[in-house]
Amino acid sequence: MAFSNDPVPVNSDPQPLHLEPSELGTKEYWDHLYTTELSNHASDPTDTGTNWFDDSNAQDKVIEYLSTLSLPQSMTSFLDLGTGNGALLFGLRDDGWAGRMLGVDYSERSVEFARRIAVSRRMERKEEGLEEEKEDVEFRWHDILNTPPEQLFYNGTEGQWDVVLDKGTFDAISLSAETDANGRRVSEGYRGQVLKLVRDGGIFLVTSCNWTEEELGKWFEGVKEGDTEGVTEGVGFEKVGRVQYRSFSFGGVQGQTISTLCFRKMVRR
Repeated sequence: MAFSNDPVPVNSDPQPLHLEPSELGTKEYWDHLYTTELSNHASDPTDTGTNWFDDSNAQDKVIEYLSTLSLPQSMTSFLDLGTGNGALLFGLRDDGWAGRMLGVDYSERSVEFARRIAVSRRMERKEEGLEEEKEDVEFRWHDILNTPPEQLFYNGTEGQWDVVLDKGTFDAISLSAETDANGRRVSEGYRGQVLKLVRDGGIFLVTSCNWTEEELGKWFEGVKEGDTEGVTEGVGFEKVGRVQYRSFSFGGVQGQTISTLCFRKMVRR
């Protein structure tokens, strides 16, 4: 249930220790990567670039999981944060999801690459005599940490999204050495920005190779003490599911190489 008279639980767990910064947390790294992938795609239109976490079959498993959530395929809206080449949204469209889809990225080269792939897909469908998709997958530049989230609303204040996706974006942000105006690592402000983009009762699905399920819960679940800036009091995420991946055992401990958790946006009424 999205609305409750009970307070959304306060998450008083200490947040996980920050990761050591790396070049994967810089815009320059991603601009360079997508410049290369644009060049490769221009030479070979079938080369659509890297599908992150493909070795764990993450994209197919995320799409399969979404089909279990009783969401209407004809109208559910999706926002993909840090969309890269747009592969996750294209995969959803191919699986029959027909609602509005928007992929955003702070790398202009990423957005250009995803748009070119979208054009190639339309041409392929036309050549194969397939019916055109009723609504194109959209791609737009957006810096989630520095651009007002309202710019991504598509129907005034009612334009928040049914499902917000993150496949590796929080990982990259966690590797950034940048700090905000309060001197915090920028990863600490990510949750609050995502909350503003998800409609009440909507879904946030995050996939990570850097954080365990327990750590993701500490970053995102509940209402964070002292983290109410720009977010209505009593609003928070509740963990409602997880994606199961192939597990391994080391030293008697079970683990996975990546983690995907599903959160629902809860609002106290």
